[in-house]
Amino acid sequence: METKSSIIFVTGGVRSGKSSFAESLAIEYAENEKADLHYIATAVHSDTEMQERIARHQQRRKKQKVKWNSHEQAVNIGELAGFFSKKDVILLDCLTVLVNNELFYKNQRREMLELKLKKDLIELSRSCRYLILVSNEVTYEMSSDPFVQNYCRLLNQLHYFLVQHAKEAYLVEFGIAKSKKGGK
Repeated sequence: METKSSIIFVTGGVRSGKSSFAESLAIEYAENEKADLHYIATAVHSDTEMQERIARHQQRRKKQKVKWNSHEQAVNIGELAGFFSKKDVILLDCLTVLVNNELFYKNQRREMLELKLKKDLIELSRSCRYLILVSNEVTYEMSSDPFVQNYCRLLNQLHYFLVQHAKEAYLVEFGIAKSKKGGK
């Protein structure tokens, strides 16, 4: 009998503790399922601040007593679907950066990119047991810049879509995860 994949969506403000929370969830699910852990990193070493953030995340994972299989994939995440088994637990960190990479580096139209990302995320979720997606809440204050507005609209559409398809959805604030759908 095939096990149905489950999307778990984790969002919150910048440096709210959402990545740490998502890593803890991934470890818990992997231990419960006796599954392999995979980490999809979407960040690009673009500047000193981003390099420092990437290094912090890598160091935190190294300190954990589990083995993470890391995959760096800044765009086209659907290409990774074939690498996983139906038993794997995948943590993708983060959707916000992935959207940025796809939208600005590849210069795609929002409507076409929205369809592509939805398809890629569903395909990825079907390739594993759990797909845990981390994202940022960046739209509390809307910008007057049309490029930023376009980015925020796309991210909001993806968040809405993911919560609708998620088994669990969490909002993390100040290191405290609040379950908004399913979950603990």
